[in-house]
Amino acid sequence: MKNHRPAVYLILIIGILLASLLIAFIIGHGLNLEKDVRPQREFEGGKLYKAGNISVLQLSGSYKEMGRQYGGLLKDEIREFYRIAIDEHCIEDKGIDYGTIRDFSLIARDRYPEKFREVMAGISETSGLPPEKVAILEQILSIQFIQVQKGAGCSAIAAWGNYTGGGPLVLGRNLDLAPDFKEFSRYLIVVVYNPPDDIPVALVGYPGQVTSFTAMNANGVFFEVNEGAKSGGNIIDADRLLLPVEMTRFLTDYPDFPGFDAAMNTTRPNYAFIVQAADRDAAYSYEAAVTGIRKRGGQEPGLLVATNDFVDPAWGLALPVDAEDRSVQRRDNLLMLGNAYKGRITPETMMQILDVPFDKGGATWPDRTAYQVVVEPAHNRMWVKTRGIQDWVEIDLDNYFIRKGDHT
Repeated sequence: MKNHRPAVYLILIIGILLASLLIAFIIGHGLNLEKDVRPQREFEGGKLYKAGNISVLQLSGSYKEMGRQYGGLLKDEIREFYRIAIDEHCIEDKGIDYGTIRDFSLIARDRYPEKFREVMAGISETSGLPPEKVAILEQILSIQFIQVQKGAGCSAIAAWGNYTGGGPLVLGRNLDLAPDFKEFSRYLIVVVYNPPDDIPVALVGYPGQVTSFTAMNANGVFFEVNEGAKSGGNIIDADRLLLPVEMTRFLTDYPDFPGFDAAMNTTRPNYAFIVQAADRDAAYSYEAAVTGIRKRGGQEPGLLVATNDFVDPAWGLALPVDAEDRSVQRRDNLLMLGNAYKGRITPETMMQILDVPFDKGGATWPDRTAYQVVVEPAHNRMWVKTRGIQDWVEIDLDNYFIRKGDHT
């Protein structure tokens, strides 16, 4: 009788080798198994996942229902964040009057589109945080402008065409604030809205925020916001809608970049911002002052960089001289890095570019960069980093977007 054990062992060895090769292929090609990850919490149909230590909320239903899911899933985090960010940081440490914060936030909320007011109402119902305090959390970044913080500043760089060697467009952004704000990075979240009648959208922000300065919709239209008061003036037009709120609404309403672009070109900003927007094909910068918006393309075909001052020559502005945020030098540094990697910029390369600190020829501040994001709009992929807290982690947004017709 023949001994079949050697053949069995050989089959097992081959099977193990094939499995190892498959795992190596998955890792080497940047694929992930997020679809197999189970939610850590569920509430009224909403689900909370984790990308590293970053919470990812998958919400669906009406805007009120999504607000209730949001508040129920992050009840403790929202209340804790309010205590630390508003009570302790803004009021006790910075001495900002509560009445000033409240009035600013409520006036802003009362001019929001109804859909976002519904989200805030839902958050209040299930988190237990009073409506006016939810309105305050929504303005956590705008409140920083009340403080007139020094040492802030943001950066963005986008590459496509020849700069990616024909690969997909890649955009990276730093959100930079004063050093004492950076501690809030441990609370960073990604919120994914899936309204049945609007376009799904993913927002990067803090607990309680319902709109964002960094967002992408399910059709791969992305925007990020930099402060632009250095060129546009530190003026707030209280009679206008908040630009980041309007842009978040644009992502839910317009199916493609031409629609988003037309909406931007029709909008009068309430404050000076520099907005970088992109889809799978190209990126643009909107230099927005209360007097109007000018749209520009890249400094080179396939490379766009923006920091905190207007560079379109049509403004007729001289380059700023600033020892605090070094806007011009940060932009020059990113342009040099973009050209150094020309033809081979991938998401991984973009992460390396953003990881270069300012004193080493980059644009990142070790003590001011609150969070960093890289996106690949063609595939709805996003990578997020909170410096010193969470290294780069991939979030495949298609795992969290629910398309029209897929709602149950």
